[in-house]
Amino acid sequence: MTTDINESSDAFDANAKEKALRADSEAWDTSTPEDAKPDDIPTINLDAYFSSGSETDLNDVAEQLRVACEETGFFSIIGHHVTSKDIDTTFDQIRRFHSMPLETKKQILMDRPDWPVGGMGYLPLKNRKLPARQTGNVNEALIIKIDDELGMNDNQWPDPAVIPGFREHIEHYAAQMEALGKRMLPIYARALDMPIEFFTEAFVKPLYRLRMTHYPSVERDPENAFGIAPHVDTSFCTILAQDQPGLSIFSERRKVWVNAPVVKDSFIVNTGELLKQWTNDRFLSTRHFANNNNSGQSRYSIPFFFNANPHYVMTCIPSCCSDDNPAKYPPISYAQSQGVVQGE
Repeated sequence: MTTDINESSDAFDANAKEKALRADSEAWDTSTPEDAKPDDIPTINLDAYFSSGSETDLNDVAEQLRVACEETGFFSIIGHHVTSKDIDTTFDQIRRFHSMPLETKKQILMDRPDWPVGGMGYLPLKNRKLPARQTGNVNEALIIKIDDELGMNDNQWPDPAVIPGFREHIEHYAAQMEALGKRMLPIYARALDMPIEFFTEAFVKPLYRLRMTHYPSVERDPENAFGIAPHVDTSFCTILAQDQPGLSIFSERRKVWVNAPVVKDSFIVNTGELLKQWTNDRFLSTRHFANNNNSGQSRYSIPFFFNANPHYVMTCIPSCCSDDNPAKYPPISYAQSQGVVQGE
């Protein structure tokens, strides 16, 4: 997607970008991941800044985020002010949903002909979407999607008589994730030497997806290669909760795949293609995949894919381009850039 900034965004070919990323991912050697070292995935504590709002605390956390986004593309956050109870309750609700009979879940099947909006609802086991791969992803998921035109009522929800309270809990969690993403925007702006309100307008009505994923326990073989196939996200950032290890990322520092640990009461955050392009490749978009356990115990994860308003046109951030480093990408909106789908 390296296109001169003076070209129209119409010159951008989303399908070509998706094919290129897919070809890259299929060439990655993921066979020998190792356990992450302490600095492979930095931990950033947001509590001081979220509590005080002070310039000193903002500068401190922004510098940590800048280093993480430029050098690793992944980091953990603690002190995010989302309670353990809310996270645990959300995992409990997702386990309730996935424990329902398959035929019940299929009543809200994603992309079924009689539902007017695609990309939301139940995605069955061994699906070949999100990301698209020849070998099916060994997971099942429920996905909700919100943007400037779609609200909670536009999504597919299980019958409340079958699973009472489920929708209310998930809506509450989604609202917390949206609020968390917006509270982090000044940190991203300061990390990029921009005014702290730089991203505000772009995220007035953001697009987000909440994916509630179940990875059943399986033995890994060529037919069960990945819970989620290797990919990069298309998001501004992804905020991930996971109940057990299973995520592996590529360490750009050490040029090896590493297994991400689960840190109590933390989220793992990564940069996606949207922010990579917006920063003129200054911030990394890091490759990753997910495995299933083979211990007889299922794994669950809840990635929140956070994006700008789908129709907001993003022009290269001024601090990320210059006469010596011209913009690589045309002004483009998320909607115009689609054709690459999101994964873990």
